[in-house]
Amino acid sequence: MNRLLPRSLGWPAALALLLTGFAVAGAVWLPQEEARLAARRTSIAQRRLALQRAPAASPAGGASDDFARSLPPDAERQARTAALLALSAEVGLPWPRSEFRYQADRELGVAQYRIAMSVVGHYGAVRHYVAEALRRDPALALESLRLRRDDRGDLKADVSWVLHMQAAP
Repeated sequence: MNRLLPRSLGWPAALALLLTGFAVAGAVWLPQEEARLAARRTSIAQRRLALQRAPAASPAGGASDDFARSLPPDAERQARTAALLALSAEVGLPWPRSEFRYQADRELGVAQYRIAMSVVGHYGAVRHYVAEALRRDPALALESLRLRRDDRGDLKADVSWVLHMQAAP
C-alpha cells in the first residue's frame, strides 16, 4: 500500500501535518469572523445611538404623565406606611423591624418608597398579612419575600415592599 507519509517519519510528522492544516484553516476562517464581528459591533453601535436619541425625540408628557397621575400623591406616604405597619399588629404579628428608602424620578414624576421588614410569626399570619396588605393598597408591590423557620417552629419572614406614588413637586 502506498501511504501519504513514509513510515520512517512517524507520528511527529503526522502531528505536524495536522497542526499545519489547522493553522491554514484558522488563517482562512479568522479574517471572515473578524469581519463578521466588526459588522455586528457597528450594528450594535447604531442601535445604541438610536435608543439614546429616542427619548429626546419623544414628546413630553403622554402615557408617563397619565401613569404618574394614576398613583397616590407623595403626601400620603406616611399614612400608607403607618397602615402597613398597623396591619402587622392587626393580624397578630409583632411590630416589625423596618428600614425605609425613598427614591424619586422627577423627570417621570414617579417615586418609590422601599420598605424592608422582618416579621416573626406563624405561616398563616404571614401569608394573611401579605395578601391583606396587597389587597388594601393597590399601589403597593411585594418586591421580595424570604422565609426561614427557626428551631421553635416560628417563621421569620423578610418582606420587601415598594410603595409607588407621585413624586413630590
